[in-house]
Amino acid sequence: MMITPTPLKQFLLVVMLSWVSVSSLGAQETPPNSDRPLISPETQVDYTPLRNLLSTQQWFRANETTRELILKAINRDEQGWMSRQDIATLACWDLKTIDSLWQEYSQKKFGFSEQFPIFIETGNKPGRLLNSENYDQFGNRVGWRKDNQWITFKQNLNYSLDAPVGHLPIPRSEYEITGGRLNYTAITQRMVDCKIVSYPTQKSPIFTPSGNLKKSN
Repeated sequence: MMITPTPLKQFLLVVMLSWVSVSSLGAQETPPNSDRPLISPETQVDYTPLRNLLSTQQWFRANETTRELILKAINRDEQGWMSRQDIATLACWDLKTIDSLWQEYSQKKFGFSEQFPIFIETGNKPGRLLNSENYDQFGNRVGWRKDNQWITFKQNLNYSLDAPVGHLPIPRSEYEITGGRLNYTAITQRMVDCKIVSYPTQKSPIFTPSGNLKKSN
């Protein structure tokens, strides 16, 4: 003999089936695990610590860790310093990951990609130090200089989202009073080589710091 469910049981059955369907849909839409390791396939350097620091807005430690990871990626961690030639060997995956993490967790206020257009707008060129005045203008714009002087100690940087656009990261050593100009121009060239940023071709017009158009050399 067939037992007919009561209206209450029918209602509960519908609610239960609906809950199962919604739960299944939610499980399918769950994003990938954001805690997965960020290990470079080219250098085997683990960038998970940098992501963890940036996700909690520990800007000072993230800045220090960025330099440490770059040194490790180019096999200069034991020496503790890097040359332009060393920076030219930095794996593109590693550089792009560092830049992307800084952009993501600062809402695109920090990162090498945010510094690059300011670097160009102030009359500088990737991989070349045209003159110190142009680089000083860049330092002024991103807040690496105060009162017409380069910041000597890292503690004088602004480790907050109130800092100027492009203020972080700064990979220079603590006592480089010139801002590590040659090394930074090498980083900008590596950004172009890795196609992380675009740079005008020889015939493309660019804006000078005064706002006038000119042809790039």
